[in-house]
Amino acid sequence: TLEPIQNKKTLTMTDADDGNDRHDDLIVDEGFAVLNNFQPKKASDGVDSKNSVEKIVDPIPRYSFASFADTISMPFGDQRESFLNDCSLVFTARTKEDSESYSTGETFFLPCLMKPRCALEALVRLSFALYDWRLPLSACPQAHTIFHAHVDGLEGASANGSKKSSEHGDMKSLLYDPERSGAEWWTLVLDAPSADGKEDTNQEQLDDDEEEEDDEVGMHFDADYGLEAQISNFMLHPRVGTITYLSDIGVPTLILDKRSPAPSDVEKKSLGGDINRAWLSHPRFGKHVAFDGRLLHGAPGKFFPAVAESVTVTEPKTKKAKVEEKECTKHQNPLSGKRITFLVNIWLNHCPIDADILDEDVVSKLTTVWENPTNGKTKADESYCPPFKWNLKDVSVPDDLGEAVTLTAAPTESDGPAGVEEDLVICNRQITMIFGATMESFHDVSNFAAMKGSAEITMGNGVLTLGVGNEVNSDDEDSGEDS
Repeated sequence: TLEPIQNKKTLTMTDADDGNDRHDDLIVDEGFAVLNNFQPKKASDGVDSKNSVEKIVDPIPRYSFASFADTISMPFGDQRESFLNDCSLVFTARTKEDSESYSTGETFFLPCLMKPRCALEALVRLSFALYDWRLPLSACPQAHTIFHAHVDGLEGASANGSKKSSEHGDMKSLLYDPERSGAEWWTLVLDAPSADGKEDTNQEQLDDDEEEEDDEVGMHFDADYGLEAQISNFMLHPRVGTITYLSDIGVPTLILDKRSPAPSDVEKKSLGGDINRAWLSHPRFGKHVAFDGRLLHGAPGKFFPAVAESVTVTEPKTKKAKVEEKECTKHQNPLSGKRITFLVNIWLNHCPIDADILDEDVVSKLTTVWENPTNGKTKADESYCPPFKWNLKDVSVPDDLGEAVTLTAAPTESDGPAGVEEDLVICNRQITMIFGATMESFHDVSNFAAMKGSAEITMGNGVLTLGVGNEVNSDDEDSGEDS
């Protein structure tokens, strides 16, 4: 049972540094929930040994952004189609009204110690396996995936310098509490317009008054918005945000090197100004990206559009790849024109208030055959084949992105800046996002990133600028966590 936040006090590290027992309190350091034995680095560290405090190094997030190609493999045919259909069912479930069936909230939650009940939850938990020192990958078959992928190795020294590992671990030797940690997850199955801008002739025409749900996603922070509703000007973030792409089409994800404002910044002034660093990730089936959970991100397709497949430069296809491609054409899935993403946020020492465990009624409707392994074995007959294979062994070794691509502000002799987005609401403020390079430059960067899959972007002043406007009522803000 997850303890409601109302039963806890919410403290900063300064408040918590009073010597009292804070085991039941929510303690926050730089936007993250931390254990009550966590000590931030003091100004005197390394200067005055008498007054210095040994810093417990917090290893997550490991990086601002990381990309991993071909992280997940799925056999072509019925199993892949079933898994993608399950993603679509869960996506439909999270968008239903409260009065309808499958109403389980905007996002779902899988507690760290809960055994997965279906293939989707198995993939969620495998993310954690790469990050959880208590579940080494050698003992973690495909049934424990994304969550554990990102918390492997989180073992700290106890007070006497030893390292213990029992069933639940020595709480003084852990950097997170398994009882208050887990994975928030959801799926997105969105229409992906063709990269050449042509209409899909197989898609029914929408009514004039019906809004098309395309694959653009507004810029946003991932946070516990239920907590923010209780404590104004307070944003608590997941340690790591992750996206696993289950299609090859659609607009790329843009991650900006911009954190949310501190609670003391009531007017959100720190949101404004130039952003000089970003990362762009194009959908590639099986690719997994991870980023600092405090960073602003979204999918602004107008400025960073989807790229035609012909632009993508790849190595010559092997014989095996050609055979798999032929197999793929035999199994045309109705979801083949969709941008499908599987999103998992890694939460340590805190469970987001409004994220619920996937309803059993939904689980019973999922069709992907899955067995929960016991000691690495399944109860199924020998013909059973796991629905996916997780190929990522070490999240501390991401793909090399190469040299960053550089963007500069539009020169005076050009056609001018690409444009402005004015309808953004971030942190309960009206936000204007100014794209100050030429549209051609932004599109060229998208093409460059598509060739590599993911790319780092260095931006000069005036290329991408945020302007902070008036406060907006929180009830009017769309705080959906999509990527």
